[in-house]
Amino acid sequence: MAQPLKIKLSKVALFELMEMIKLDEAHDSVRFVYVSGCCKTAKVDIYLDNFKTGDIKNNIDDLKILYDETLLENINELTIAYKDTRFWIKTISAKDSKKGCSSAGTDSCNGCSGHCGSH
Repeated sequence: MAQPLKIKLSKVALFELMEMIKLDEAHDSVRFVYVSGCCKTAKVDIYLDNFKTGDIKNNIDDLKILYDETLLENINELTIAYKDTRFWIKTISAKDSKKGCSSAGTDSCNGCSGHCGSH
């Protein structure tokens, strides 16, 4: 298994996620899901969910966090803040995650706006 995911949550983001869980009687955890992005970008979605077989569990204070191996293979670190009524997520990609990018190391992103190096 890869190194554990490093997760940094601002106090406000932690509070807001805990409030969302309290308001949702069907779910008891927050799930982080990796969504492939263009070259150097990586997107992580946040869902309310429950534990499933194969999930990796992590806790920050009383917040239960779930994710899978796909996230670990592509992301080393997540930083989550809450501002202007939305969550802001910064990711640090795993070094090996770029090898699937068809434009890695080039100036063209094949459909992405800008250059791969600018993301």
